[in-house]
Formats: sequence, structure tokens, C-alpha cells
Amino acid sequence: MHNTVKFTKVLLYSILVLFLVGSLINCGGSSSSAPVQAEAPKAMIQDFLSKQETMIDKSLVDFYVADEQPFVAAVVDRAIEEKKATGELEKLQNASFDFSNLKITVIDSKEAYVHDEPTTVIKVSVSGTYSMKHENNTETIPADKTIILEQVNNQWKVTEKLNPWKEYKYNSKG
Repeated sequence: MHNTVKFTKVLLYSILVLFLVGSLINCGGSSSSAPVQAEAPKAMIQDFLSKQETMIDKSLVDFYVADEQPFVAAVVDRAIEEKKATGELEKLQNASFDFSNLKITVIDSKEAYVHDEPTTVIKVSVSGTYSMKHENNTETIPADKTIILEQVNNQWKVTEKLNPWKEYKYNSKG
């Protein structure tokens, strides 16, 4: 029995030492100051662009961070009413998109603080062209956009307010 207790103690101390060594090795995470490069969520960006281009329902709102959703919802409501008045809404409801000539890449990623919590933010470049087909009409749409995405609960959300790359100019009086 004494040998079993001794063996258990040695085993537990060995596990504790391995845990502490592992913790010290991983202490502070990555030693480089450069953030890990995130991969562009291409399908999400394509869905976002199609919803943003047509603005035919409120599903666009779900692509944005929670703080910006009420403003986006108001913009979409206004757009829907305008499209109903011009008869364009029905045409756009059956639109299809071709994103084969679109290039979507992550330019940079940073850590930013949102509501005092660290979060990953990526800057995505969208370039090239995509086409929108509705009825008998195909429209080629040039794309030259930068989209900022914030990671919220392991999902990417569009933000137009948070931009850690924006340079602020301060006026100083002599």
C-alpha cells in the first residue's frame, strides 16, 4: 500500500512539473509582435456583397456587429421603400451573382479592444469585378473595397466604426 501511495505522489508531481514547464514555454503566447494572419472568409464576404448590392431584405443587418445593426436596419428599410416605389425590388429579389473574377484577401490583422475586451480585427481587400444578373440584364460591378471585420463569438462581423488602421490627426495649438 505504501508503494501505491508513493507511486501516486510521484505521478502527480510529474504531471504538475510537466504542466508548469508547458505553461512557461507557452507563457505570453506568440513571441512575435506580428499578429497571426487570418484567412479571408470568402463565402461570407460574397454573401455580404450580394446583400449589400441588392438591399432587398433585412438579412444584411446580420452581417454587422450588434452596435451598428440599428443604423443598418434603418438604411435597409429606406432602400426597400425606395425600390418598392420604383418597381426595382421585385427584379432584385431574383438576382444571382458571379464572383469568379473577384479577389478577396486579408491585408492585415490586429487586436483591438471592444467594450474593454480584446478582439481580432481583420482588414480585407476586395478587388476585381463581379456580375449581378436579374431578369434579362447582367450588370458588371467593379469592386475596390476595404472591409473591416471584427471577430464576435468566433464569427466575422462587418464593422464600419472600428478601424484600428485609421490614422487620427490631432490639431495642436501652439
